[in-house]
Amino acid sequence: MKAAIIGAFGCGRETIFRALTGSPPSPARQDLRQGEAIVSDSRLDWLGSIFQPKKFTPAKIDLSLSKTLGEPEEVLKNALENARLADVLILVLRNFVDLKGASPDPAKEALDMESRLIVADFLTVSKRLEKLAEEKKKGKKTDPEEQALLEEALTYLDNSKALRELPKISKAPKLRGFGLLSAKTCLALINNPDDSDNHPPLPIKALPLAMRARLEDELSRLSAHEAAEFAADYGLKELGRDKVIRAVYQAMDLISFFTVGEDECRAWTLERSQEAYAAAGVIHSDIQKGFIRAEVVAFSDFKDCGGFNEAKKRGLFRLEGKNYQVKDGDIAHFRFNV
Repeated sequence: MKAAIIGAFGCGRETIFRALTGSPPSPARQDLRQGEAIVSDSRLDWLGSIFQPKKFTPAKIDLSLSKTLGEPEEVLKNALENARLADVLILVLRNFVDLKGASPDPAKEALDMESRLIVADFLTVSKRLEKLAEEKKKGKKTDPEEQALLEEALTYLDNSKALRELPKISKAPKLRGFGLLSAKTCLALINNPDDSDNHPPLPIKALPLAMRARLEDELSRLSAHEAAEFAADYGLKELGRDKVIRAVYQAMDLISFFTVGEDECRAWTLERSQEAYAAAGVIHSDIQKGFIRAEVVAFSDFKDCGGFNEAKKRGLFRLEGKNYQVKDGDIAHFRFNV
């Protein structure tokens, strides 16, 4: 799962990146920063305490941030180009007084950024339709379904509407390769000052979240004990990082399943309702290619039973075929032969 951080100049994108990934400040100008937001999961923590594995691997979300230095328009252009490769957009909105004393207006920032996404998509779709028209003139065969989808998208964009509001377009496989920005799932992350959890209403269709980024950036570089004390002093009951990760999972309808053993306990990310055959491919293409059966037990059943042996005695440890729909929290072992 890939997420790109975007936002207007001075909104605190780099601070958000550091707070989510625990990365240190960048020592020099970089065109692209990449990091990982670790998915906290108490179930995996418990499994790790039981198996004491050599390796412990939580799930993660890959985060990217294009350069933050340079002219504002150049910075924004690079951010949007990078965002085309992402599954989710994290739109950062300034809700604090900046260094020049300017008051925040997150609603206006949201509309401005939404407009930029729509204009960028309008240009992309228009160019593709022009190319299709040229190919038709030359007698080349074109895809009528693709053209119909593009024409509908263009009409929607021309009315200043984001494509994420139109599932028929935003989820169309034939348009996925264009990286349409306004079609992507969008989280509106309101960047608050240290002492505020303010959550102003926004005029765009995006999942709203609030985060005290500067404060959480500092917390990310403290020990667990120090961070807990510091957070309590500020009345911070839940880290914004965990809220963002949970929101990404909800918005993209993702689940976690586990593989366990003495060598490694690991969480894997999968789209809800995906089948065991797809889950095998998430782990390794060879496992998918040689898929035979999946041995599955629900985490709650495994925990109640205290292990695999008791789960087998109670009939809770099952053999499933490739069409089995993997559930959130399933512990799975895949039999395969290549």
